[in-house]
Amino acid sequence: MGAFYRYVNKRLKRKSSIGPLKAPTGQLCFNDLQKASLLNSHFASIGTVDNGILPVCSDANVNHEPLCNITFTPHNVLKAIEKLKNNLSSGPDNIPPLLYVKLKHILCLPLSILYQQLMSVGAVPLTWKTAIIVPVFKKGDPTDVQNYRPISLTCVASKIMERVIVQQMTSYFTKCNLISDSQHGFIVNRSTCTNLLESFNDWTLALQDRTGVTVVYIDFAKAFDSVPHDKLVHRLKTYGINGQLLLWIKKFSLQPEPLHSCW
Repeated sequence: MGAFYRYVNKRLKRKSSIGPLKAPTGQLCFNDLQKASLLNSHFASIGTVDNGILPVCSDANVNHEPLCNITFTPHNVLKAIEKLKNNLSSGPDNIPPLLYVKLKHILCLPLSILYQQLMSVGAVPLTWKTAIIVPVFKKGDPTDVQNYRPISLTCVASKIMERVIVQQMTSYFTKCNLISDSQHGFIVNRSTCTNLLESFNDWTLALQDRTGVTVVYIDFAKAFDSVPHDKLVHRLKTYGINGQLLLWIKKFSLQPEPLHSCW
């Protein structure tokens, strides 16, 4: 039934350009350049200015060999390509995911060689560090730029490489017991549903034992967009991410190319 409603909503959803946006002065802007400038200013304000102080990470307890490299094989590249969605948009290189999916058995070998070479020298193509920023309306007043969130369309070839890296890094973190059992986001076979079921079970047991239950909800506004890259790299190093892998992550996160806005 869920698949049916998703199909119907996809057909009913009308794609249209961004309408007029309200400037800080209260005046409505209809010109595309003016609207792009308003959205660009809003999206740029999401980030925070880092204080340059690296945190003391004393809670990392790594008892295994550090992860210094990533192994790319035709098999794991093929698995990464198979997880791509055909309806995703292409990035700055204008190569759609559908091309990779249709030619996955032909491309998995040359891509694995390319990725291994890039990892060995810690290199990131400049095109992979660019993105097409698409504003997506959330809710509320459609003329208010604060009701839009940015979606970055990056190169599909980069997404495939990142997926292989994430898979091996996640396996390493799991092996070293660096991921808390309480984490349900971005974990295989876990979700908000499993988090709610586990919480409901804990609350039920507490009520049965006639003990108090205190529930605290914390929401970090725009937390994902506010993570300083230097602190993230420093944290990864304390967790045993080192060598060419850490160098590649540094190159990937530093000095991005100018972004383009479109709708």
